[in-house]
Amino acid sequence: MRQYFPHLTKFAVYVFCGCTAAVVDIGTYFLLLHVGIWYIVANVAGGVLGFFTAFLMHKFVVFQKKDDFLKHLGRYFVVDMVNLVIITGLLFLIVDMGDIDEGPAKFIALAPMVLWNFFVYKFLVYV
Repeated sequence: MRQYFPHLTKFAVYVFCGCTAAVVDIGTYFLLLHVGIWYIVANVAGGVLGFFTAFLMHKFVVFQKKDDFLKHLGRYFVVDMVNLVIITGLLFLIVDMGDIDEGPAKFIALAPMVLWNFFVYKFLVYV
């Protein structure tokens, strides 16, 4: 089966590591919402902590790249900041224009990024 889906195992590890980073991101988001922080600020703070978690796990666990730390960090930073801007924009649209609560809105805004990011990281960041 591996011959038909050469990236399937790596994608499964990517999903696991991504879920770990998502717990950091989303956990921070909900914690900050709980203490009264504005959802946009909470999203950015969660995104930054999620960034560091995801970068380290993707670099060393998923793609197992031991070299070129600064090159990978730079590329990953650019991709992740673009993602953060897109997710924050989606979050704003969903909450303020779609009249959906900040909690579920975070999950809706994150969903489209999961699959797209795997291929961006695999073929653009860790090359």
